[in-house]
Amino acid sequence: MTFGSKVSALIHGAIGAGTVAMLLLGAPAHAEAALYDRIGGERLTAIANDLVDHTSSDPRTSRSWHKVSLPRVKGVLSVYLCSITGGPCEYQGDTMKDIHAGLKINEAEMFAMVQSLRDIMIGHGVPLRERNELLALLAPTKKDVVTK
Repeated sequence: MTFGSKVSALIHGAIGAGTVAMLLLGAPAHAEAALYDRIGGERLTAIANDLVDHTSSDPRTSRSWHKVSLPRVKGVLSVYLCSITGGPCEYQGDTMKDIHAGLKINEAEMFAMVQSLRDIMIGHGVPLRERNELLALLAPTKKDVVTK
């Protein structure tokens, strides 16, 4: 092997190793935007407001909304959605279990609320992928909400 070919091999090896090292150690991968950013903060707030308005007046779900401050729930729900979707908010409210304790919400009421949420998200133009992601984030709360 000649001196020139040794230098060429070293340079190519260094470039290849450097590229691999950069990919593994230093090059930031294209990070996807948080769900909050993809849906939009203002749209999440509008969804929260519409969901409270609709479920508090829908005969299928209104039973558990008596004696509740709707403006307060709208604000708390907006912060909660912001928080779980990776937004800048920090939810510091009560647990879902504590909030829904004693309300005796059943499966049918929960299903109606989820259907309302889906319809509201569609009405606000939330794409299918983001709708499914939000529903997946909310799904684990069912065990704390449905008590009957």
